[in-house]
Amino acid sequence: MEVEEQVPVDLDTLRELIVKRYDSLSHRLQQVADFVMAQPMLVAVETMATIAEQANVPLSTLSRFANTMGYAGYSSMQALFRDQYLNRPRDYKERVKKARASEQVSQDSPTAIFHDFGQANIEAIEELQMSVSPQKLERAVALLNDADTIYIQGMRRAYPVAFYLCYALMKSDNNVVLLDDHGGMLRPMTRRMSNKDVLLTITYSPYAPETSELIDAAYAKGVPVVAITDNQMMDQGNKMEVCFEVKEGDVMGFRSLSSSMYLAQTLAVSLMCQDIK
Repeated sequence: MEVEEQVPVDLDTLRELIVKRYDSLSHRLQQVADFVMAQPMLVAVETMATIAEQANVPLSTLSRFANTMGYAGYSSMQALFRDQYLNRPRDYKERVKKARASEQVSQDSPTAIFHDFGQANIEAIEELQMSVSPQKLERAVALLNDADTIYIQGMRRAYPVAFYLCYALMKSDNNVVLLDDHGGMLRPMTRRMSNKDVLLTITYSPYAPETSELIDAAYAKGVPVVAITDNQMMDQGNKMEVCFEVKEGDVMGFRSLSSSMYLAQTLAVSLMCQDIK
């Protein structure tokens, strides 16, 4: 007997449901899914007509999408976005603008870049705080705590986050393996990975093929995957047991790692706290 899925009561759960059902949606409904996943702030503040126009779908498609996700109407679904985003602090950006104006610095000076990165990182962390549910954090920590071995992997820009997680978790009672592929040893190092373990991976666009292949291999073995990524709608999104979507601060095309490190530190310290319970 198929268990009926409950209507999502928070935005995090809704996003997971969208990823899970995405492939079964019609083309029009996928357009809506793409838009609400990419532009949650606009969904929170704009009218239904504006969202329909920007998503390039009829108004009725928005209602049909909400119904497909289990809601009585579009407004019921939009309420989740409003609850999460409308109380977002908005005064920091204005303070930085005033500071830069008073200092009369050029746009590309070290001082201006310092302010820009600070502003971008603060806004990104604030958004992460609003978008990650307590349930998702609890689920990730429980999976990691129950694992025989935690395999950690991140390539290129994601490597510092993976290395930090390995460094921090080596202080815990958990068995930890950092998959860094030195000497082409990635495949042999994961040969014994089983469904009693967990793969903790970090990956950002453009996604490293090594990471995508590793997620596929873990999924085929029944290994739970906990991921930190920048797009939950990536190809392997539906193969992740827990997926944290992180939007990093971006200045002149240089993306930060502040939010990912913040989340990695949270997971590591939370897991270490399990050892003393």
